Amino acid sequence: MRFYPLRVLAVAAALCSVLGASEAGKVTTHKLAEGVYLFTTTGYGDAGLCGNSVAIISDDSVLVFDSGGIPETAQIILAEIRKLTSKPVRYLVNSHWHWDHWGGNEVYRQAFPSLQIITHENTLRQMLEVEPAWNDEGLKTGLPGYIAQLEKKLEKDRAGHAPEEQIRNLEELLRADRGFLAAKTSLHKTHPDVTFSGALTVFSGTREIRVQHARAITPGDTWLWLPKERILVTGDALINPYPFAVGGTYPADWLATLEEFAALDPAIIIPGHGEAVPGKNLLQENIRLFQETMRQLKEARTQGATLAATIDSAGKRAGELAAIVGITDPRKLPAFRAYFLDVFVRRAWQELEHPLGDSPK
Repeated sequence: MRFYPLRVLAVAAALCSVLGASEAGKVTTHKLAEGVYLFTTTGYGDAGLCGNSVAIISDDSVLVFDSGGIPETAQIILAEIRKLTSKPVRYLVNSHWHWDHWGGNEVYRQAFPSLQIITHENTLRQMLEVEPAWNDEGLKTGLPGYIAQLEKKLEKDRAGHAPEEQIRNLEELLRADRGFLAAKTSLHKTHPDVTFSGALTVFSGTREIRVQHARAITPGDTWLWLPKERILVTGDALINPYPFAVGGTYPADWLATLEEFAALDPAIIIPGHGEAVPGKNLLQENIRLFQETMRQLKEARTQGATLAATIDSAGKRAGELAAIVGITDPRKLPAFRAYFLDVFVRRAWQELEHPLGDSPK
């Protein structure tokens, strides 16, 4: 799971208070095609997100794509899979190194000792070398400090006789955030044991599943293509309703990846977060968003603008840019800027200056 700076957590907290708190870690099952199921999970308070998990049931086994943010979520999803089939989970594919997509690996390994956990070789390297340092601050100081801030706010609200509903919502938020922190600090990291460099194909019974690589949000993004069913499973290279760029991205390659997705002409797209969608509309909207953001950035550079001025200018156009992907609620614009726009502009600027390395900075 990614841990974000307190500035970004503050945005998430503001959104919770505006949009209302939802039940933490609630899993919903969606049947998308014969033997293809999507499991979406609500956030863990405002401290962490959970990536989508997908089960592809074939004649003799199951392939799971991403295991969720924490073991408890993986256990719920696995229980749902067991209701659907008695076939074993033979393959687990991790889309990338962000923790909200592989925090439940241990659950599948314990349930299926012969399981093959698959990912791109760059992702395994990021899991081993980058993830521990990237999340260490969040686990040890960032998130505990944020929870302490919420505890002080709750104490103040109680002393000031704030409305009961406000106090209840904050109590619920604290329970979820504390539970998430406890889960993240107690899980056993279970790394993939099968890696690939270009692409590989899994034949499970009569079903063909192509496991592909892209350099989009990370250097090791892994995605799936089911050619017979024309189902695309994107990982975080595509998110519904708008993209996240926090944690290191490669804007030009990311755009090229989206264009590659569109060329496949998928019938169903399963994104890394959010609901699955039919057709290519979401893809095409993201492509237009990327193209327009990069066009504005290049224009600003040509006119001699600084990076800071360019980020500020893009922020002033956030409503216009967000509308490209259907975001028209002004209350969602702070998150759109924090999770996508500001970081994307910065990375695209850096990319024009020099090749981007594998660091998520």
